[in-house]
Amino acid sequence: MATLPDSQRLVRTRMLLDDLISHVENERNKRHLAVSGSTKALGVFKAPATVFPVLPLEILDYICQQLTFSDLTIVVQANSTLNLVGTRRLYHSIGADMDSTRMLQCMISLDRNPELPLLVKSFEVNLIKEFLTKSFYLLLERTLRKMVNLTALVIELPKRHSPTWILPITPSSSSTPLPARIFRLRSLTTSMHCKPPLARFLDSQPEITELTLRGINSDASNPLFPFMTTLFHPNGIIPPDSPFAMSSNLTQAPSQFTLLPTSLSKLTHFNAIHAGPAVIRDIIKSRPVTHMSIPLFAPHTMETLSALSSASKPLTRLSVMSFDPLAPSFLIEELAARFPDLEALHIVVLMAEVTAGMLLDWGKFLVGFKKLKYITFMAALGNDNDTHGDESREEINEKKIAKVWHASCSTLKTIILPQGKVWFEGTREDETVNEEGNWRCLSSDGE
Repeated sequence: MATLPDSQRLVRTRMLLDDLISHVENERNKRHLAVSGSTKALGVFKAPATVFPVLPLEILDYICQQLTFSDLTIVVQANSTLNLVGTRRLYHSIGADMDSTRMLQCMISLDRNPELPLLVKSFEVNLIKEFLTKSFYLLLERTLRKMVNLTALVIELPKRHSPTWILPITPSSSSTPLPARIFRLRSLTTSMHCKPPLARFLDSQPEITELTLRGINSDASNPLFPFMTTLFHPNGIIPPDSPFAMSSNLTQAPSQFTLLPTSLSKLTHFNAIHAGPAVIRDIIKSRPVTHMSIPLFAPHTMETLSALSSASKPLTRLSVMSFDPLAPSFLIEELAARFPDLEALHIVVLMAEVTAGMLLDWGKFLVGFKKLKYITFMAALGNDNDTHGDESREEINEKKIAKVWHASCSTLKTIILPQGKVWFEGTREDETVNEEGNWRCLSSDGE
């Protein structure tokens, strides 16, 4: 292969691509004829050229990456070379958009063929709205144990279930035989509850760099906790041995979710959906987390912000979902004081309204950010006392807000405000620049 001139390599590459196209077209025509029952179109079949493994497997793999799932199932039937490469790509990432029936069929195939699970690098189980049985979980547990090369796992199960026992734990001894070893994840997304069994699993996964926890933590530091108990237990009846059983005064108990100090030493991205400050602190404390997405619940907003400061590296990207109606009045000021190295900040406020006047006033706090380039602030808009329902006043105010914010933080490149428009600084040569400044916007209506 190394001695072939470029012209011959190009010719052989074209032959391979022509053969792939011909084979896929032939199979499509066969299926069409089988459905229509017609024999008139038999003349369109092409005789594929002989395919030799003249190209590196990496190139064949790249070609297969561009094919759809249905086309891949055809390609793997072409010849032994394409079967080898196509099968590897076919099982590389599985589970996305699969319903419970297809997922069950897929796991049965993986369970019966010992070679197929070794090909899986990314596995997604998103059945959060399904009713799953114990036999399904047993099959899922066996399948996960066989995926020893898995690096990315998304496992979203019904919130009333949290079967952490299906997650295999890495044996502590390096002399463990190969069949007993399990995957080493780099990315994990799960809806399982933040309890000790999940913490022990995370302790066994030292390679994780990206972690998303959608489950609730089982202590009172999450203000949604008392509402979740009713959701998970009909009629509000909570068994005494349930992890949701707690005293009625909701005094905050120490978090049961505790990681070993040496765990998750490579974690850089952390996303929490329902976690309270105790879980957030346990996850990021002394770890090199630079990208975070977290919720804020009253009355634990300040405690959560303090937990964010426990990472071993400066925070550079932060997304905040605020459920605290009082947070807007102090949130930007607190974030600027605590995280001056932020480069991107995205804030969504769900339980409070803001006005153009408030946004203008908060601009002075942006001076605390030294590297901020992108900021988003989304909230319901209220009316200033002097607007008298004039909608155009709000559009003008957004441009003024962008100018005021940029005056306080000159590193800003884009600003997204509650109306959803993307504001950016144009150049002085732009024809649209006028006496109001050179900030322009992009919006969904093409303005």
